[in-house]
Amino acid sequence: MKKIIIMLGLLSLSGCSVIDNNTRDDYSIQRKAAFALGTSADQVKIEHRTADLMKVEFDAIYKKRRFQCYYTGGVVVTSDAVCSPTDGKGMPTGASCNGLMKAAGKC
Repeated sequence: MKKIIIMLGLLSLSGCSVIDNNTRDDYSIQRKAAFALGTSADQVKIEHRTADLMKVEFDAIYKKRRFQCYYTGGVVVTSDAVCSPTDGKGMPTGASCNGLMKAAGKC
């Protein structure tokens, strides 16, 4: 019986990032990307949002540069965004160095 309850609990949590991606507006994702890029949300444009069970991926456009970004979790609790430049240049001056960025070796 305990195994059934645990399995039902895990099944109910699966897909949280997909739900989060479908319910979250672009502005809240702009805020996440802006924090990672060291700017304000009104300076960031969001494109190509996709989600799997664990993370939401998107492109953030800032100063005519494209950054691939993602955050994990969903609906109730989500992480900060982690972004990487796609043009081979470094991150913008002022980009935050949070725990996820440190773990990813980005700062």
